[in-house]
Amino acid sequence: MKKHILVPIDLDHDAAFELIFPAAKALARDHRATLHFVTVVPESFGAFPYVPRTTLDDARKQADKQLADIAGSEMHDDIEWDSQAVIGSVAPTIVSHARDVGAGLITIASHNPKATDILLGGVADRVLRRAPCSVLVLRAAGGWQWSD
Repeated sequence: MKKHILVPIDLDHDAAFELIFPAAKALARDHRATLHFVTVVPESFGAFPYVPRTTLDDARKQADKQLADIAGSEMHDDIEWDSQAVIGSVAPTIVSHARDVGAGLITIASHNPKATDILLGGVADRVLRRAPCSVLVLRAAGGWQWSD
């Protein structure tokens, strides 16, 4: 049975890219798993009445292309992967997407907490509490080396 790893990517925080991509590649190679990169366009982006309905779908299409370009430049030919941008509430959409792809692991980067994260919980925290599978949370301060 093929193993699947969901890798949520926040396109607004490219500092996490150097953390998440080496880890995702190492895990995919070690476990012969398929990587499923996903980015979520928050549905609240199109909630304002003066924003045309097509704006949200245009944002999703742009995010989809951007994610595919970034993942394509980071992945090697020996790793099976796909990417998708979806619209929704960020943490619940990641959890739902993990179920949809049959993920056995979610690998997510955690940002430095802000005041609102401490009060409400960050995305990684909410995914961790609701995920249907194991979750690996990567923090920049960890210093873990994923490659030789």
